[in-house]
Amino acid sequence: MSKPPVTHSKLSDTLSLCECKIGGPKGFWLYDKTRGMNLSMRAASKTEAFVEALHYYQKRLLDVECELKRINASVDAFVEHVRPSEDAEDE
Repeated sequence: MSKPPVTHSKLSDTLSLCECKIGGPKGFWLYDKTRGMNLSMRAASKTEAFVEALHYYQKRLLDVECELKRINASVDAFVEHVRPSEDAEDE
């Protein structure tokens, strides 16, 4: 009995790993339901699929942290602009 052309493994409620063995693009596909996207496509091994996913999240984390710093700086500048000065309070 031959193995099916696609195997599917549910890793968690939000992650699944598929392996396509014949026809179409071969390899491992790692899907993240929370992002609604494949984090890895056509990886040569399970390990490569997980490394691709980690690289994606490393880059995403860096982007989000940079955006948070930018927003915090904008908020701080706004607060400094509208906050009454200590000199005005003494009068």
